[in-house]
Amino acid sequence: MSGIDVLLSRLEHIQKSGKGWRTACPSCGGRSRKLSVSESDDGRVLLHCFGGCDAATVVGAAGLTLGDLFPERLAADTPEDRKRRQRLAREAQWGSALEALALEAAVVLMAAKQLQKGLQLSDEDALRFLQATKRIDDCRSVLRDAPRFKPQERAA
Repeated sequence: MSGIDVLLSRLEHIQKSGKGWRTACPSCGGRSRKLSVSESDDGRVLLHCFGGCDAATVVGAAGLTLGDLFPERLAADTPEDRKRRQRLAREAQWGSALEALALEAAVVLMAAKQLQKGLQLSDEDALRFLQATKRIDDCRSVLRDAPRFKPQERAA
């Protein structure tokens, strides 16, 4: 049984409302439907008590814990899974660093063109130029820690 089914089975005066339900709050009581309950796309149970009760109090009054509102993990968390997630996170950082480098390089180029023409940078432009150099250095740190690319060998 899913988390939302478990929670709804312990509540009273349930009424379908849009993509979720309205029900009496087991914590602050009464017959009015002060509690809004719905399910996110990833299976988490979302709830809000318009009487002011926090989620932990609501689920505690229903005899559950906050952990009961989340879907169960479908697969074991193996070392290979953790390495794969870390690699994906690093690759996302690399992509972000490259995008930032492109933007900051454009700022540096604009400043260089101004200086090449013999024009001074305004105080605002000078600050933005300094910020660009700092961001470029931050990107270099992210990319410097990247492991070297190694092409995969093809099977014969």
